[in-house]
Amino acid sequence: MALQLLHTADIHFGMENYGRLDPVTGLNRRLMDFARSVHYAIDYALEHGVQLAIFAGDIYKHRDPDPSWQRAFAQCVRRLTAAQVPVVILVGNHDIPNTMGKAHAVEIFATLGLPNVTVIDQPGLYVIDTAVGPVQVAGLPYITRSFLLSREEYKDQSIEESNRTLVEKATTILRQLASQIDPTLPAILTVHGSVANAVLSSEQSIMMVGHDPILPLSAMTNPAWDYVALGHIHRHQDLHKGAQPPVVYSGSIERIDFGEEREDKGFVWAQVDKGHTTYDFVTVPARRFVTIQLDAQRGDPVQQLDAALLQQDVKDAVVRVLLTVTPEQSDLIDERLIRERLRDAYLLAGIIKEEVRAPVRSRDAGLTEMLGPLQAVERYILGHPEYAEQQHDLLARAQGLLRELQEELLA
Repeated sequence: MALQLLHTADIHFGMENYGRLDPVTGLNRRLMDFARSVHYAIDYALEHGVQLAIFAGDIYKHRDPDPSWQRAFAQCVRRLTAAQVPVVILVGNHDIPNTMGKAHAVEIFATLGLPNVTVIDQPGLYVIDTAVGPVQVAGLPYITRSFLLSREEYKDQSIEESNRTLVEKATTILRQLASQIDPTLPAILTVHGSVANAVLSSEQSIMMVGHDPILPLSAMTNPAWDYVALGHIHRHQDLHKGAQPPVVYSGSIERIDFGEEREDKGFVWAQVDKGHTTYDFVTVPARRFVTIQLDAQRGDPVQQLDAALLQQDVKDAVVRVLLTVTPEQSDLIDERLIRERLRDAYLLAGIIKEEVRAPVRSRDAGLTEMLGPLQAVERYILGHPEYAEQQHDLLARAQGLLRELQEELLA
């Protein structure tokens, strides 16, 4: 019988971007948004007979959570454990303290020894009793450089070198965990980190991002696993789509900013079975983010806004207006009218003006395909008075570049 699994991650309780205080509770309304989405997931899971819940890291906004954030998450955990559902909490990068010896953000759940709650803050393999029998859960929390800096031989490594070392060690750990699996029992791997081929909300490959160590996808696709529950990347995606095991980012439970405006938010509902796991991505009623683009060069921005509102519902949405103007128009825009039109929005995040300037001159009609490259560059430079003092140096540099290009073509 397949295990019914709730997989979610990147809850980020305490993320209060674009929020304001609720007059009744005194809480930031964005905390209430995030809690609503998590409870929606728990409602769904309980109604569909959930047998295991995994929170794959980044429970809070940062490592020193406010008591109100802690209470919000504790209420979520309590609902599951009260229904006899085992809960696994993986430690993410936002949950890790920046001081050695200091408790991490979710350590209290382990310290209290709560029944049916497993906190994974070190790589390890756990056997968890569920309503359908024992299930193996292996966890790899977010790996930090402090893991290496405590050892003398790694202290002088560059970021690139330490990342390579971290990836090598993480890959070895995952291989060792897989070797410990009992092949007769379902096995789930949960990891908080960046995995190769993952795509961010910005549409960029994870390979382009910051200083995160990038774990190879091959380390996740070992057939010892029946499902891989990932956290850290906010965009839902399956990195091993159409194959076993599914390697899945659940994505963040709520929108964090306008970079996630067009993404559905939700959780993963999986049926974990030996060698044949299936899952669905279930959306939650996350707060909508809406961008409205206006261009004063094309007419009255307020009239453009009225037309846009006939097509786009902004009620209860976080809205921003991107307004293109010329310098002459900038001070003539009546922002009060724009704000009035958007009174039904949950929050107007801002009216962002982008000034555009008319080009100094049109394209030189003499720049035709009949000219050679150097002639075209010379004509362009001589036709722009602002380059007068640099004409000689620019022409010399252009000649050098063209010479290098010709030498490469002839090589």
